[in-house]
Amino acid sequence: MQEDKLRRQNRLVLVLLALLVVVGLGIHQYFNYALTPVNRSSMARVTVTIPQGATDDQVAAILKKHGLIRSRYVFSYYLQTHKTSGVKAGHFTLRQSSSVPQIASRLQENQAAKRH
Repeated sequence: MQEDKLRRQNRLVLVLLALLVVVGLGIHQYFNYALTPVNRSSMARVTVTIPQGATDDQVAAILKKHGLIRSRYVFSYYLQTHKTSGVKAGHFTLRQSSSVPQIASRLQENQAAKRH
């Protein structure tokens, strides 16, 4: 009796571990997908304006609205974990063929923003 109960618990633990691994791999795959360009073949340029004092979440919302990123949440997380300096305010000309790392780097460059 005790042995059957132990086997069921072990199976449950193994199933839960397998489920966690599958979910973790799925999240990892989605994150990597969200970092890729929205449209690799697009050469169109999109101009966005980042206001002074904008938060990472606000910047992500602006970029998502203009079709430059796949996920606001992934972009915000990427900025939080890879920020070398703050996102600059100004007008930026970006492409849908740019990846999240390329866009984030461009938004942090001093010379990239065109101020009025």
